[in-house]
Amino acid sequence: MSYVDDATGHVFGRFYDYEGVWPAMDSFRRYILRYGLPLSIYFDKHSTYKTSRQPDTEELLCGERAKTQFERALWELEVNVIHAHSPQAKGRIERTFGTLQDRLVKEMRLASISSKEEANRFLERYLPLYNKRFAKEAVKPSDFHKPIPKRMRLEEIFCLKGIRMINNGYIIKWKGRMFTIEKPSIGMRRQKVEIMEHFDGKIDFRFNGRYLKAREVTGAKKEEMPKIKAVVMLKRKKGKYIPPTTHPWRRWNPSLHHNCYLERI
Repeated sequence: MSYVDDATGHVFGRFYDYEGVWPAMDSFRRYILRYGLPLSIYFDKHSTYKTSRQPDTEELLCGERAKTQFERALWELEVNVIHAHSPQAKGRIERTFGTLQDRLVKEMRLASISSKEEANRFLERYLPLYNKRFAKEAVKPSDFHKPIPKRMRLEEIFCLKGIRMINNGYIIKWKGRMFTIEKPSIGMRRQKVEIMEHFDGKIDFRFNGRYLKAREVTGAKKEEMPKIKAVVMLKRKKGKYIPPTTHPWRRWNPSLHHNCYLERI
C-alpha cells in the first residue's frame, strides 16, 4: 500500500498480505499520524474504495450515495475522495510502483528480506533514502496537510460500522452473531444501535451517544435464552343485551300513553 504526495512526489508505503479495507485503513492511519490529513485522496475503483451496491435506508434518508467502509472513514475525517476512471489517470502512483517493483525488490533480496515484518522494517530505512533522491520541492512551500483535530477519535473512525435494531428481547444481531445487552431499559426496544467492530476483534455498541455493555450469546446459551411470547388479544363475542328492571324502557306503559292521546283529541 503506497501513497505519493502530488506536490513533491514524496512516497509513503507499507507491506500487507492483500489489498482490502483493513490494509487501507491501517496504512492511511499511519500516514495521517505522520503527515496530517490531506485535502483529498485519489485512488482507483477497487471494491475497497468504491462500491456498486445501492444505498441502504440510512443513506437514502440522508440523501447520500452508497459508500464503502473506507470511504465512510475518509468522509468522517473530512478528506475529499476522487476516483480515477483509468490506470493512466493515476499514472504517478503507477510509475512509482514500477520503480519500486524493480529497485526495491532487488534491494530487499540483497538484504536477505524473507518476511513481511522484516520488509516493513526495511522500508523505514529505505524510503527516506528513496525520497531524498527522487522527491522534489513543491512550487509553493505551504503544506496543505491539516492537523488531526483533537475531537476526532481515530479508533471510532478506522473500524467497521453498522446500524442494527435492538429487538424486544434486548438482542442485537451482527454478522451471524448475537449479543445481549446488560442492564437494558425498556426504552431500548426496537431502537437503532451503532455497532463498531475493531480490527483487533473488539466490538462496541453505542446507543444515543453512550456505550452499552453487551455479551455475546454462543453455543448452547442460545437455547437457554427466553423466548418472547406474542400476546394475542382475542375479541369476545358480544352477547344479547337484556335491559335491567329499572331501565326506562321497562317502566313505559303503552296503554297509558294511548289513553292520554285519546283524551287530548
